[in-house]
Amino acid sequence: MTDTLLDPLGKVLLAPLPDGRFRVTLQPRNTATFVELRTCETAFPVEIIQFLLQKGIFPWLCDCLARHEDPAYVIGAIERQVLAYFPREAFVGKRLLDFGCGSGASTLALAKLFPDCEMVGVELNDTALDIARRIQTFHHAANVSFLRSPDGDSLPPGIGWFDFVMLSAVYEHLLPCERRTVMPLLWSSVNPGGAILINQTPHRYFPKESHSTGLWFLNYMPDWLACYMATNHSRYNFDENRRRDWKGHLRGGIRGGTERRMLRDLLANSDGDARILQPNQGGLRDRADYWLSGTSSAHRGVKRALTSLFRVTDRLLATIPASHVDVVIQRVR
Repeated sequence: MTDTLLDPLGKVLLAPLPDGRFRVTLQPRNTATFVELRTCETAFPVEIIQFLLQKGIFPWLCDCLARHEDPAYVIGAIERQVLAYFPREAFVGKRLLDFGCGSGASTLALAKLFPDCEMVGVELNDTALDIARRIQTFHHAANVSFLRSPDGDSLPPGIGWFDFVMLSAVYEHLLPCERRTVMPLLWSSVNPGGAILINQTPHRYFPKESHSTGLWFLNYMPDWLACYMATNHSRYNFDENRRRDWKGHLRGGIRGGTERRMLRDLLANSDGDARILQPNQGGLRDRADYWLSGTSSAHRGVKRALTSLFRVTDRLLATIPASHVDVVIQRVR
């Protein structure tokens, strides 16, 4: 029997599944209401779903649940990257900072993957932190703590040093001024020999801007024209994009990044040295192999040719010009 939870923005239908899970379906009252994901499955109890609704995230409810539970979403992306570069034992007794952790999906996924590693999730949004802590309690994740950033340009005081820093789908949402201030702060918190892992960030110069608008060649337009096109012709989230100014579009992640830009941000005002690591776990030889391993089996010949091209661009230009940047940067000293 399907249960119904009511929210000011609509209804949440909970249909029991044979395995004890629920199929969640969102029915907004206004058909114009933007909903990121309308249906999903969850193993969370009704009490957790009610708590999430109390936090006012109805349009993002299924997206939030999927982030925490769908192995093909956040969990899969993080696990794939980390285990391509490091063996599991590299995390035993270490500290990992998950910067911009949101509702804690990435932090809790890492905590489950590496139970002997201390995880610290840092987030600016109070609502996201409330959700993260509530789900942490549900999972009994004892090796996790969540802290609030004082502002967008600093880290919590006394946070200490880390062996690993994760930015999972975060870098693109930092404003240019924040990138120049926060990234050096993160770099200064990394122990020598430690690494910063950045993933799911759109490539700044990929032909299609697939993160915020779905528009071709937007990445090559000057800011004023990109703002006009995103505001008036976006193929994604049109109602949301048309309310944004350029700063709002930047906050939404429209400009992405490149490996070279990330390195420059990290090393600003730093006397340390850095290198882009190549994955060497699971039979992988380099970042081109890593890219190929994350693609489908369709058009394999074309993708193998692209792999050879990416191997050259990585060697000459230190970039894999695919749709998204996944990079691990090690602090040499």
